[in-house]
Amino acid sequence: MGEVERPQGPLLAYFYHPRSFATLSLTRAMRERTTPLWLVDSTHPDTRPMTRLLSRSGPVVDLAGLTDDESAATVAAYVPDGILTLADAHLVRTADLANRLELPFHSPRVARLLTDKSRQRDALEAAGLRVPRRCVVRVEQVDRDAVAEVGFPAVVKPRVGEASRFTEPVGSIDELESRLREFRDDGASGDYVVESYIPDAPVGRAGDGFAGYVSVESVTTNGEIRHVAVTGRTPPAWPFRETGFFIPAQLTPDDLDEVLTVASNALRALDVDGACTHTEIKLTPSGPVVIEVNGRIGGGVPEMVERATGQDLLGAAIDVALGRSPDVAHLAPVQQLAYLLYVHAPDSVHRLARVEGLDVLATAEGVDEVMLNRSIGDILHWSDGNHGHVFSVAGSVRSHDELRRILHEVNERVAIVGG
Repeated sequence: MGEVERPQGPLLAYFYHPRSFATLSLTRAMRERTTPLWLVDSTHPDTRPMTRLLSRSGPVVDLAGLTDDESAATVAAYVPDGILTLADAHLVRTADLANRLELPFHSPRVARLLTDKSRQRDALEAAGLRVPRRCVVRVEQVDRDAVAEVGFPAVVKPRVGEASRFTEPVGSIDELESRLREFRDDGASGDYVVESYIPDAPVGRAGDGFAGYVSVESVTTNGEIRHVAVTGRTPPAWPFRETGFFIPAQLTPDDLDEVLTVASNALRALDVDGACTHTEIKLTPSGPVVIEVNGRIGGGVPEMVERATGQDLLGAAIDVALGRSPDVAHLAPVQQLAYLLYVHAPDSVHRLARVEGLDVLATAEGVDEVMLNRSIGDILHWSDGNHGHVFSVAGSVRSHDELRRILHEVNERVAIVGG
């Protein structure tokens, strides 16, 4: 390609995805650290409308249709100082670019472990971590003998996927085949993982009214793991859709120690270094079990970390990508409890007609932001996973009991109406 105009100062190649972090949040975190070189793939339908906004803060490079060699040559012409993505969909491609350009990021092998649920389970098991029994099936055909060895109850999920999309519990081989047919009819394809259901901990193990799983938000540099925060959860909507997150989780000191140990062991098992991660862990009667390690920051987590501790997790990810030491502490003191709620439609609502009560909810003590995620007339379906929530609520309170009050107010004040 011809000569390009490179901005002065540090330049971070950032592979943008419209369903990842908000553009304004990214540019704010980059402002005093670097100029972004926005990498985009315009084949994603929601990317093209964003390119004009992106171009206000840095050059935009469209990698759509380019081979790996062409992509690397195009990005190399700008001589970036670092590379980063916070979207699972771009993790492997970004790792390949980083490897070709000799920039710090996940290695291609590690990126595949972080995005392939089957390979990840194998690596965790090889390192001695507890993992559920599992097998891989094609959406078009089920190996009944392999599934019989897994047993039921089980969970079926895409081998590569995110946000709990097309993830569902199954209680028999016939139900599994029926679900896979439904997935195929909805446009799904490829491999699925069938794994035994991870046992539930006693109700209330992670706090009265809260879900029995958490996530650990970590920054790893030069082999040093810093667990910045542990995020609690509210009970999921059927089948496994996230409904709420909060920092800090309400764990006993012993459970917290066990969760952090399992998270550290999982990151070492996957050879993660020079990255921010989001490790989901379930509490069980016999100890914590990894649900999944994600090779990027969790959605909504930076805002909660900042509200709760004052730390800048997005800034830390940028610093790590540029080879700098991130300014974050291990389990920094919490100043207040921060939360983010995803509110889904009732199962009886398939098309959104209206949402009542949001204006009243927005004035409640402890509520900072209420944001609609769906439009009037939208079709609502559980298979959209976390992305399908109707609206979100974010804010901060002084205690877990006050969070329970917020949850009650959401249920009492807001009605999602449709047919």
